[in-house]
Amino acid sequence: MSGHRSFEVLRSRMSSERKEANIAAAQEMNRLYVLSQIRREIGLTQVEVADRLAVAQPTYAAFERSDNLRVGTLSKIVSALGGVLKFHVEIDGRDYPLGFPAQHMALA
Repeated sequence: MSGHRSFEVLRSRMSSERKEANIAAAQEMNRLYVLSQIRREIGLTQVEVADRLAVAQPTYAAFERSDNLRVGTLSKIVSALGGVLKFHVEIDGRDYPLGFPAQHMALA
């Protein structure tokens, strides 16, 4: 393995600023978002998303607070935010993109 160094050796040579930047980047990649954070990050108000969903703002606010949304409702919200809802299942280190019957039929 000539020319190869362990990550620990490389890390020991990094500046403290670089180490902090790497930690921040790793944390951002592993960040989990809730709907309200996504909505605010893309610059939308609850009223704007509620209008896109054709529901009242208090109804949409309840969606954001919920920890038990139906998949169909969550998919509609994500679509109203301009995104696509995707699911993955991990079993024994293997990743399986998860589809639903209607999506599977559309691909056939």
